[in-house]
This record gives sequence, structure tokens and C-alpha cells, in this order.
Amino acid sequence: MTGIEVTGVGLLVTVQDLGRTGFLGQGITTGGAVDGFALQCANRLVGNPDSLAGLEIVLAGMQLTLREQATVAFYGASVPIQVDGEGQDMEQPINVAAGCAIDVGASRTGTYTYMAVRGGIDTPPVLGSRSTVVRESLGGLMGRGLENGDVLPIGQSPVAHSSHHNVRGRVCAPTRGEPPADRVLTLRYVPGFQYEQVDSACRNNLTTETYAVTGAANRMAVPLDGARLKTGLSQLRSEATCLGSIQVPPDGKPIVLLNDRQTMGGYPQMGVVLPADCALLGQSRPGIKVKFQEVTITEAEQLVWLARHYEETHLSALEQLWGVS
Repeated sequence: MTGIEVTGVGLLVTVQDLGRTGFLGQGITTGGAVDGFALQCANRLVGNPDSLAGLEIVLAGMQLTLREQATVAFYGASVPIQVDGEGQDMEQPINVAAGCAIDVGASRTGTYTYMAVRGGIDTPPVLGSRSTVVRESLGGLMGRGLENGDVLPIGQSPVAHSSHHNVRGRVCAPTRGEPPADRVLTLRYVPGFQYEQVDSACRNNLTTETYAVTGAANRMAVPLDGARLKTGLSQLRSEATCLGSIQVPPDGKPIVLLNDRQTMGGYPQMGVVLPADCALLGQSRPGIKVKFQEVTITEAEQLVWLARHYEETHLSALEQLWGVS
């Protein structure tokens, strides 16, 4: 059988694409890469459409053996990479011969690293997506994290392209990644369902206090540690959630929901963090400091447009640098 054989998994590795849409009403969450931009960058480097599935590697790396020739690329959290013992760079396409072993080490910074392979990881789509949601045993390879001995099929390669595999250098713009440990990450948000209902002191504390990412962060949500928020609300009906929802559970410590979030929730929702900031938060390791900053709907629309413009410019620069089409 051709494809990619998994020979070692450090913590968690899953098949992810940009997520499944249109099923929130049935209680099925979006899933998808926590840092979708990083996955898109990896896909562009190997000549894939942005929508193809790759591997999301969490913190502790993995080992693979290619059963067929393939072109791969890595993007996101910085990791050491070796192909048959020879060091390789991230953020560039790598030609790998059949039978070669790829060793991905533990991440130096950030949390999520993405590996794209030309043609994409071709596991069966479920509800229009190959993204894995482990909690629901949905998508990917049998709805679970990868294990030793798994073999992943590779899809049909897109149209031929030229790749300059010996070129060294970086694209013109810096990539998004984990903020330095000595810098505070600003999470910009628009007010949520209960924002006007909570005590004014609670709203004030949300934007003046500094919080820290905890070790309980995962693909579902990022719990934060810091001053307790007292909403003054005692009973709520369950309401729809979305990416970036800022929930306040009974202990008063805010939680920011991510890709594998539940579709409904009964905690007060103070606001919704902008998508680009959610990716940065997801990449942040325990101990990283964060602050919340309220923005208006108009400001949010402008910031989202600027983020998309940055991404489109960066993706085009990758293609130009590497000769990928």
C-alpha cells in the first residue's frame, strides 16, 4: 500500500483541513486547523489548493516513512525536521524519495505545526471535510488521533509546477506565530450576547486585567488564569457559540472557545475574539500573558479585512518565491 506510514507520535497528530461548515444546527462543530493560515501556507508551498487536508502536529512531533515519492512542507510552530537524518528547513517545499523517514521534533515555539503533502491527505471526507474531531469520533482517520502503524493515503497531485528546492530565504513578510514570552498578546473582541447584562465592573475588569494561558488549553478552548470575573448573572438559557466566544464559567475564569468547541453553551458570553487573534491564542503556550481589547463592529470588519489582505499577500509571496502555481 502506498502513502505515508506513521512510525511514531509524540502527543497528538490529526488530519485537518479548513473545517466543515453548515452543520452547527445539527450540533456538529466546525473543527479544522487551529491555525488555518499556517495550513494554507503549507499547502501553497507544495502546490495544493488551500482546502486540502494536511497533518496538525501538537507540540511533541512525530515520525513518518514515505511509501512513495512525495513533496512535503511544514509551517506553523517551529520544529526541527530531518529526512533520513539530514536536517531540513521549514517554510519550503521538500522532495522526499520513497522509503525515506521523516523525523519531526518537538516544537521550539508555538503549539501547532502543519505538514502538507502534494495531493493532500486523502482520507474519506465526512460531511464535506476531512478534519478530525476526536471528541465526536468524526473525520480524519477513523475519527481519532494518529497511531503507530497507520497508513495515510495521498491524493492525486494537482497540475505540474516548478519548485526551486535549493533556494534559501524567507518570504517578504513575517509569519504569525506564538508571541514572545515577555510580550502580552492582545485579544481584540466585539461584545457578545450578555455583555450589556453583566455588571459594569465585570466589563471593566475584562479589559483591564491581564490573564495567562493555562496548561488546560486544547483544540476545544483556551482557559485563562487571572482575576475572577463576577458577571452577576445566575441563570441563562443555552445559546449558540462560535469561534472566539469568551465564556465566563462559575469560577469566573474566562475561556476562549476554539475550533472543536461545543455548538451550544449556557455560560455568559462576554464577547467574540477576532479570528486572527484566535489563531495566535491557539499557538500560545501556557504562561503567555493576554489582555482583552474591545473593538466596535466597524473596527472589527476593518481588522478582519486587513488580516485577510495580509494572508492573501503572504500566500502570493510564497508562490512567487518558490515558483509554485
